Amino acid sequence: MTPTAALMQKVRRQALQPPPKLRVSEFADRELVVTTGPRSGMRWRTSLMPFQAGILDALTEPGIEYCAVMGSAQWGKTSCAVCLVAYHVVHDPTHALIVEPTVDPLAREFSKNRLGPVIEASPALRERMAPATRTKTGSSSTLFKTYRGGSIAIGGANSAASLAVRSVRLLILDEIERFPAELEGEGATIEIALKRTLAYRGRRRIILLSSPKLTGGPIHRWFHRGDQRRFYVPCPTCRHMHVLTWANVRWQDRDPETARFVCPACQSPFGDAERNDALADGEWRAEQPEREDRRIVSFHLWEGYSPLSSLAEIVRNFLAARQAQKEGDRSVMHTWQNTTLGEPVEPDAGEGVEPHTLLLRRESYGAELDAPDGVCAITMGVDVQDDRLELLVVGWGPGEESWLLDRAEIPGDTSRPESWANLDQVLGAEYRHPAGSLAISATCIDSAGHRTSETYDYVHRNGARRVFATIGRDGQRPIVSSPSPRGWGRGARQVRLFTIGVDTTKALFMSRLALTEKGPGYVHIPSVDWADDELVEQLTSERLFPRWHKGVPEMIWKKTRARNEALDCVILAHAALRLLNPKLEQWAADLRGHAKAAASEAAAPARDWLPRRKGWFAR
Repeated sequence: MTPTAALMQKVRRQALQPPPKLRVSEFADRELVVTTGPRSGMRWRTSLMPFQAGILDALTEPGIEYCAVMGSAQWGKTSCAVCLVAYHVVHDPTHALIVEPTVDPLAREFSKNRLGPVIEASPALRERMAPATRTKTGSSSTLFKTYRGGSIAIGGANSAASLAVRSVRLLILDEIERFPAELEGEGATIEIALKRTLAYRGRRRIILLSSPKLTGGPIHRWFHRGDQRRFYVPCPTCRHMHVLTWANVRWQDRDPETARFVCPACQSPFGDAERNDALADGEWRAEQPEREDRRIVSFHLWEGYSPLSSLAEIVRNFLAARQAQKEGDRSVMHTWQNTTLGEPVEPDAGEGVEPHTLLLRRESYGAELDAPDGVCAITMGVDVQDDRLELLVVGWGPGEESWLLDRAEIPGDTSRPESWANLDQVLGAEYRHPAGSLAISATCIDSAGHRTSETYDYVHRNGARRVFATIGRDGQRPIVSSPSPRGWGRGARQVRLFTIGVDTTKALFMSRLALTEKGPGYVHIPSVDWADDELVEQLTSERLFPRWHKGVPEMIWKKTRARNEALDCVILAHAALRLLNPKLEQWAADLRGHAKAAASEAAAPARDWLPRRKGWFAR
């Protein structure tokens, strides 16, 4: 054989050999380029976040088919998903499916902004991908990619068509807590996706990623089905191996810049730089190695591990969440717990406020139609029934401290103008205040269910008096959403219809009712005849209960009694305050200035209308 023939045979033999066997983390370090964030354009380095290596390599462990990661933000979740896809394109070609919560925009954004740039930046990936083809929708290049030996489908959990792809061996389910629990007529969403892997049983690779929401939610259940691995790091001082926990974070005098981790063994403090160094010597340890299903591994991470986050910022966000909680808004703390600690929220079953505690704290404001000194804005909520109008007037002070000022029932057929004329009288009432008098500044009326036409007509007539039409909606919504126009009556008169997030507003109000210290968020109840047992029973007539809906836990509000109009009215009054958008602190300061000026004028000695003069005029 000639030297040239021998050389050609050697080259041919090398071309037929499979690529060297690499772990996913090793492949990422060798082939990938970072395309987002502060390190964009630089080589991927797993050593910057050493905990990622254990997650990336877990699915290559013998006998492992499932990997569940319950974590916070800022640990590189999406980057790990991209690494897994890239590894299979180059080293283990197969059919893959990536599922985001929605097709638009999340699936398309993943393809265009995360996966696509990595492919373009890596020669090893780029040369294996088939050229992009275009259809009328462009979906062949965006949501479906082919390469030598395999394909990549990218879909949304909200689309049955996205999940109805060919069998796949690699399945990545991203943010499963945001998946719809069920696709209509199809079944449980996660189970539909998992069935796409049945043909590869024993060789499939499935990774489930998400921040948690409620205890018992999808990612929380999958984490507990696995071996529950946590990342141990050595103490910089005594080298004791331990898990970084929020309980071991300390700071001084409400100053986030002094925040440090404290070693549970020697109590030595260490900061961000020492933490980042310790990560290099860290290791994953399973808390439940003897789990029932040996095919599942699971990991937990929180933001305290991330070199992209500082302890000072974590503590600063915690203090803000705690302040909001003190003011009655627990949703901020729940979000912090989910997205920073990577832990689910576990609300009490039947969470609510006991009505008898409200009766014990009633207080005197003064005479009827008196507004206490702390009030600087007044709003009203009106609930419409067929045979009456129920209303509640609420005064507001800085920090949304509130005082119930008036409650009334206007009886009569609400399809007739007399009831609405009586409402005009209440709307024009003035409340005595140390600074003079205050009027009702904004009113929300529920237009859903009863007398919609009459409500729209009334709102149209009184728009200049800030009277708004509203409709309540369940679910995770803001207290008030942007209005949608409604044409109503002769000439299709336009009325703005505002949507109230009733679940959000109820949660906020109930948490404020539970406050015992006066100040921001506190709800004052007057010692008057109308603030009776019936009022407090209606204000506390709904409680928060957990419910399992097709395998997914959610918290819902349930009525504990038939009548709850007072609660509806206070929700409407709160929405009216948000629509008014007052600067409560500034308004309160202005009123204090007016009250002080009025008091000074009243205390000045009386003067004659003409000055006294000597001479004949004095006689």
